[in-house]
Amino acid sequence: MIKVNRGLRSVLKTISVCAVLAAPLAACGPLQMPLEDRTGNDQWLDTQIKSGILGEFSKVDHTYLMDVNVDIWKQNVMVTGMVDSKGKYYDVTSLVKQDTRIKNVYDHLVIADQETIDSYHKAEDEYGKNAVPTDSATQSVSDVWIESQIKALLLAEKGVSSVNYRWQSVQNIVYMMGEAQTEEELNKVLSIVRRIKGVTKVVSHISVA
Repeated sequence: MIKVNRGLRSVLKTISVCAVLAAPLAACGPLQMPLEDRTGNDQWLDTQIKSGILGEFSKVDHTYLMDVNVDIWKQNVMVTGMVDSKGKYYDVTSLVKQDTRIKNVYDHLVIADQETIDSYHKAEDEYGKNAVPTDSATQSVSDVWIESQIKALLLAEKGVSSVNYRWQSVQNIVYMMGEAQTEEELNKVLSIVRRIKGVTKVVSHISVA
């Protein structure tokens, strides 16, 4: 059963999931979005693949929609989040990998005990977008806040096309994918993210055009 008290992160994710599952674009063929450095066909395929994965999640276990993040760029898929058993881990990864159009799967799904997962969601609910929790000795910086900082900083940075990147923060580890136009842009993006308060590690699957 889906827990409905997982705060802003879950609300935003639910909206995103619904938008993807309901998107008519997947049935309408290629559509060019000029701001991204993906062709219309790539965007169409990515939308189809993601909606298919989320659709399978909804059929098998609705909690996957809340606990597992699926990001995609040019048919490369990045999976992050936490599940509470090896069975669920293999379930999720097998559902993701069944689409033959996927080129690569970057698997960063973590197996954690249910207490750890519940504590994580409780902390995210309680602290939301706050940079530093009241009890900063026991609780790390909010992942929601880290993700919002990445969005704001990349959007404001000259020479960086933020629309070409995807990112997730899980327990203060940031996972990124997408495409930089130059090595300079790639280094700039990684440097910005690494300097954000609370980020303990950055895992990059960003390619250079």
